[in-house]
Amino acid sequence: MDIPRILISGTSSRAGKTVISIGLMRALRNRGYKVQPFKVGPDFIDPSYHLFATGRVSRNLDGYMMRDEDILETFVRNSKGADIAVIEGTMGLYDSHNAVDAKGSTAEVSKVIKAPVILVANVERISRTAAPFVLGYKLFDPSVDIAGVVLNRVGNPRHAYKAKTAVEVLAKMRVFGTVPRSQSIEIPERHLGLIPAYEKDKLEQLFDNLASIVEEHIDIDGILEVASNAPEIEEVPLNPLFSEPREPKVTLGVARDVAFTFYYQDNLDAFAAQGARLVPIDTLHDSALPKDLDALYIGGGFPEIMAEQLERNQRLRQSIYDFCASGKPCYAECGGLMYLGQSINTRDNHEYEMVGFLPIATKMEAKFQALGYVKNLAVRDNPISRSGDLLVGHEFHYSKVKAFEKLTFAYRVERGKGVDGTHDGIIKGNTLANYMHVHVLSYPSMVNNFLRVAEKFKN
Repeated sequence: MDIPRILISGTSSRAGKTVISIGLMRALRNRGYKVQPFKVGPDFIDPSYHLFATGRVSRNLDGYMMRDEDILETFVRNSKGADIAVIEGTMGLYDSHNAVDAKGSTAEVSKVIKAPVILVANVERISRTAAPFVLGYKLFDPSVDIAGVVLNRVGNPRHAYKAKTAVEVLAKMRVFGTVPRSQSIEIPERHLGLIPAYEKDKLEQLFDNLASIVEEHIDIDGILEVASNAPEIEEVPLNPLFSEPREPKVTLGVARDVAFTFYYQDNLDAFAAQGARLVPIDTLHDSALPKDLDALYIGGGFPEIMAEQLERNQRLRQSIYDFCASGKPCYAECGGLMYLGQSINTRDNHEYEMVGFLPIATKMEAKFQALGYVKNLAVRDNPISRSGDLLVGHEFHYSKVKAFEKLTFAYRVERGKGVDGTHDGIIKGNTLANYMHVHVLSYPSMVNNFLRVAEKFKN
């Protein structure tokens, strides 16, 4: 199977791979290419930029949460109809879930999908040293196909020339471009990473500026040549979760607005394919849940940023409370957990009322409370999993839970932090709320487990 593709990785986080990736995606789109974006790792924010840059929904490829065959199938399935796939890496090229093996790294994914890698290196304040710096990445794992480098944040033309010459002559690596330091290509950041694209004003101008910089300073034609010469990928069978759709049997409400944007598209696609009619819920403006709703899914996001507006929509909060109290199933992740609690206390020490169904309050702290992959063992049946099942996911949040009564938990934490360092997954009735984000391909049973609860209650 011939899929032109290129993977943009960084020497580290903040090396500039996101702005280079977005700029390349938009530049290719401006040239008339249909670009399919992907993101390595458990990320919701960068993919939101990919969508606006390309017009196509970005998908996650994660070596910790997915099997190799699932990574390959996801890549092949979603690349159909595209002229080229551009994959943005995570962290540094070889960074993974631990200090020793490659599981969860960009390098691992590049080998699974046989993608040539363009390494983005921050060479600010170095010139000749750039040669051993990038050469180390090439020598560390020769099975990773590093096609060349982009030298980012160069100073004046003399600095660019010295760094480029050193890499080409001494490291024998192809330099696809040198990108100067420029405030115009900096994307503002928030405490969980890049600000979601849904909140950016003048997106077209931002992405076209990035595309112009990439066109001016990077050899796009050279990258296209490398991408076109990527090895063929073997045909893979489509995952039955997506390839064997069923007639809709239940109606699933999905909270999707500027407060709740953190969803894996594969999760939503799997729910839709397996018998759910998806209905978007706007937690800021809808006055009530639809009367025919059978189940509710509230993902992560930034409810603390939109806390005042969420509090103001008292009628919807009451509608969600009544829905959960009725026994209909509700599944909430991270931001959804916060929203279902009594209140959110923001960093500036303002407290805002939330749905109030769960006997908890959350407070935003100055430092991360959890960040990384998790493993949670189900200790009791719940709306998405069965007792004894092991769920693999990830968590990242600044909020901390305060419980007002003894909580019932679905999971014992094997790796990660969860709600209290030992447990995750607060259960009340048929409502489950956890800090863990779950990708459907890390635990495929979640879809039909949840829909069975909804259908059982409906009938």
